[in-house]
Amino acid sequence: MIYLVAIYMFFFIFRPFEYWPILGEYRIERVYMLFLLSALCFWQGKKYFPHTINRLVLLFFAVMAASTAWALHVDVAYEATFEFFKLMVFFFVLVLTLRDERDLKFFILAYLGIMSIYVGKSAWEFFVHDRHVFRMGIRRMVGVDTTYGDPNSFAASIAYSLPFLWAMLRLYWRDNPWIRTALIGYGVLAAVAVVFTGSRSGMLICLLFLVLAWWESARRFAGLIVLAGALVLGWHYTPEDLKYRFLSTFYKGVAPAAAAADTSAEGRLDGLFHGIQIFFENPVMGVGPGNFPYTWERAMSSHNLYGQLLGELGAVGFIAFFLLVWTIYRTHRRNRLRIDELQGGDSMAGYDPGLRLMRLLSVASVQTLILLLFNGNFGHNLYRYNWLWIGVIAIVTAHVLGGRIQNPGARSRKLYPGARSQNSET
Repeated sequence: MIYLVAIYMFFFIFRPFEYWPILGEYRIERVYMLFLLSALCFWQGKKYFPHTINRLVLLFFAVMAASTAWALHVDVAYEATFEFFKLMVFFFVLVLTLRDERDLKFFILAYLGIMSIYVGKSAWEFFVHDRHVFRMGIRRMVGVDTTYGDPNSFAASIAYSLPFLWAMLRLYWRDNPWIRTALIGYGVLAAVAVVFTGSRSGMLICLLFLVLAWWESARRFAGLIVLAGALVLGWHYTPEDLKYRFLSTFYKGVAPAAAAADTSAEGRLDGLFHGIQIFFENPVMGVGPGNFPYTWERAMSSHNLYGQLLGELGAVGFIAFFLLVWTIYRTHRRNRLRIDELQGGDSMAGYDPGLRLMRLLSVASVQTLILLLFNGNFGHNLYRYNWLWIGVIAIVTAHVLGGRIQNPGARSRKLYPGARSQNSET
């Protein structure tokens, strides 16, 4: 079943029906999801893990549905709500399918592998076939799809995968040279792709991730030297126009098409302030999902998570969303503390492979949550799938740990070649 889920992840991330329009005529993503749901119904291995996060996801969807009924343009709100409904369905598919540490490991490796294909194909189209958009005075790499293919969204998708890339690198660094090499290859590809998107927000969240990864490291001084060296080397090989593009984040008038770049940066604040204005006019339920562009003369999205949330879903949506985010964070934090307790306060020395995997994924999930909230200052990422996927990791990890606490003698199955396990039980 987990392999069928991975195939849907490929359809969802790569979106071949958007790159090859003829496939879109057959609605292969929806047809495959119906097949996946049918297979799940007959699969005897499914297991439902009840959790507060599940209820909060349903609550947030209910708020979107209620806001749709009061929306300025019901058809637009319905489309946005239906898209989130599809994300929610896959969320519950994952909850029913991922049962233990081994499934979590496969899920993350499949995610990174699919991202490698997605980013690699996009880079191939950019460097070989010159597929790009010319915007803000520079050539910018785009994704091969249309849903998340915009340079800023594409860069954000890559950046959100980096915490899990780092987690898997730490897991496999000594134990599987083939997977380690593949992960390093994706890391290099990801860095190059983010730079050539020309996305200032993408570059900033990648830098924030590097800081978070450095802060989590045990050898901070050595890590600081490596980090500084990597940044200096990367800056040296960055094309001149992209250097000025990044510097325009902090200085006005230095980027190619400087006036447009500066106006774009100011537009993020405008999106926040306009969202607050909409909130005061429609404080309870907002103007409806996806309706933000229809509330001002610019006819554009907010480019700001907080303005989008307040304007489109009002106070009820704001409360529901941040209850979900806070619960995901608290669950990951609690999971990490429980893992450290099970490991006797030392989660890295003499480790059980399953516990180490779950600890690394909990850290990566919290880092991704921070990146999502930070990038919310520059992008309208309210309805992204990443929020839900890190929620799934929190739920599955919490229930696996609950089983470990009830049965302290249990140990995970061998998760990767060379893993040291304290006993052979499954």
